[in-house]
Amino acid sequence: MTFCKVNTVYILVCVALALSSCTQKKDVADGHIPLEVAIGLQKTMCYGSCPSFNFSVLNDGQATLTVGRFAEKAFGRTLEEGKYIGTIELHEIAKITAFAEKSGYNKLEDRYDNPMIMDIPAAISTINRKTVFNRYEGPDLKDLYTRIEQLISTVNWKAKNNSE
Repeated sequence: MTFCKVNTVYILVCVALALSSCTQKKDVADGHIPLEVAIGLQKTMCYGSCPSFNFSVLNDGQATLTVGRFAEKAFGRTLEEGKYIGTIELHEIAKITAFAEKSGYNKLEDRYDNPMIMDIPAAISTINRKTVFNRYEGPDLKDLYTRIEQLISTVNWKAKNNSE
């Protein structure tokens, strides 16, 4: 008699687990990965000839670039001021995010700044949800910025229409 009770309880537990697992929501339904910024870099203007631009690429490779003044200094090529779209290979994104992780990017403070100092451009970088505003007395992220700017220079950018 005890054997039957144990089997019945076992069967009921298995059925309950099976039914509950069917009703649980998954974070990634049907293989869909939510889009988010994988890499971003914005450089702000200064009173001189600092390059200004705003770049971001989503984790699916869709990239956007807004070119401001003196951007050819950053990309090594001339792009007219305006908005552009392009595509970046996922393995190229992975190289930069891996470099940032190895460099301790996720351990950095979110903001390095002194609002009393006006004529210093900011570099605002984003790597997989972590954003660092770096304007004054911040970490040396030149290698990371250079890698991102080199990536930007390789993209086949297409001018984005204002209607898009």
